[in-house]
Amino acid sequence: MYDVLILEDFDTRGLIEEKELTRVRRRRLYDSAFSELRECLEWESHKRGKRVLAVPTYNTSRECFQCGGINHDLTLIDRVFHGPHCGFTLDHDLNACLVLLRRAG
Repeated sequence: MYDVLILEDFDTRGLIEEKELTRVRRRRLYDSAFSELRECLEWESHKRGKRVLAVPTYNTSRECFQCGGINHDLTLIDRVFHGPHCGFTLDHDLNACLVLLRRAG
């Protein structure tokens, strides 16, 4: 159906070193196998003739898809994204996906 699989290029080491993480979350990140998952996705995609594109994740959840402005007041608890300049409103996960698609383009 699609020729490209877009992945967020996570910096797991940077996530693990964040001071705000609890011990339990830090341990879960150590246990998770993001690199193995990525390798499996790349291998399966290659078998099907598709490309894998890793896109930097910096500010994807805070950047407005519509105007490109950064909403610095957004927290992980907020489920709705509001564009800081244009007033664009959308589910924050969907907005982040659209930002990733635009960056991949």
